[in-house]
Amino acid sequence: MKKQKGMTLIELMVALVLGLIIVAAGFQTFLAGTINYNLQKTLAELQDNGNFGLNYITKDIRIANLDANLAILNDRNLYSGVVLTGLKSYEALTEEEQKTQSANLPFNLNDNDTTKVELLTASALGESNVKSEKSDQLVIQYKAVIAGAMDCEGNGISQAEINEGVFIVQRYFLRKDGDDLALACDAGRYKTMVPTASLPTKISDFGGQGQVIIRRVDYFHVLLGIKDNVRDEYKYMPISDYMGNGKLVKDGQARGRIMSIQIGILMRGVEAIPANQTVPTAFQVLDKKVELTTNATKQKYVREVVSQTVALRNGYGLMESL
Repeated sequence: MKKQKGMTLIELMVALVLGLIIVAAGFQTFLAGTINYNLQKTLAELQDNGNFGLNYITKDIRIANLDANLAILNDRNLYSGVVLTGLKSYEALTEEEQKTQSANLPFNLNDNDTTKVELLTASALGESNVKSEKSDQLVIQYKAVIAGAMDCEGNGISQAEINEGVFIVQRYFLRKDGDDLALACDAGRYKTMVPTASLPTKISDFGGQGQVIIRRVDYFHVLLGIKDNVRDEYKYMPISDYMGNGKLVKDGQARGRIMSIQIGILMRGVEAIPANQTVPTAFQVLDKKVELTTNATKQKYVREVVSQTVALRNGYGLMESL
């Protein structure tokens, strides 16, 4: 009878171990590839979200002060492109005093809902996911001059509104978006070239939740580029440093001329990364060093700071006397 030889127990165990090693190596390669793919996808989404969103915002900021009375942006000039003040920025003004004073919004806009100071450009007004710092709020305005154009919420501008001297007001701020925060834009408008009796007392469709521009934003910060009224100096400063207590005094001097705006946004990716990965929790956003809150670090995400400097070309003009 012919003898047949099979595998010994040791050979079988070696074969099984080698098979397990090969399978484990293949699985590890697959897992590493999946993690790397998800990371690359998150980085790409982060770049797209930041770049497209930032471009959308800066496109509108560039037209701030369009067709305003003066090519000078400050805290007192009527229709100034960066909206810092209104009637409620004064402690009190009589009707007679209103004839000799000024603010960025016309004094006929005096209702308590859409012209309150909480809806103007200011530091530390909005929500954030960083410690000890709230997000800023930026409000711009420009005159509607092109029929068929749209504001940041997608509302169209008609020729009839252009004929009535409509100004578009746009507010950029952080708000809740599900479990996250998002940078949103709230747009309103008001008429200026209508009979006095028909002048509006409020900014229509203003003060709401607005439309989301950039999702998953942790912090929004704004700096103003200021030309000193006396010395020929130029510097960037927070809104709070420019405005002080935010009030206007009767017959006071205008603050420095605003020539540009810097915006900084701290944002995160859509996909969480493995817990064993190391990610930073502190970031430099323009002049601010910020640290994420404990709640924001419960899961690990890729985060990035995007920033942009925008020259306010409609505030240059012929460099009129300050």
